[in-house]
Amino acid sequence: MVEMIPVAEAAGFTAGCLAIHAAQDWAEALTPLLAYLVFALAVCLMIVAGIQHASDPEQLVAMMTQAMATY
Repeated sequence: MVEMIPVAEAAGFTAGCLAIHAAQDWAEALTPLLAYLVFALAVCLMIVAGIQHASDPEQLVAMMTQAMATY
């Protein structure tokens, strides 16, 4: 599940790039969205890397899930 987040972000970024090339008139509107996707992708990749390098990844994921449910 966690590994799918960066893949989905990368797919969204790629789709955005294709959209900009296809609709250059809307490039100014789509560029901020793509910038957000790049930022979100970087954050997701750092989270995934942190989970993979944790001493107990399952416990960390469980803790993050509980924190999201609490929030």
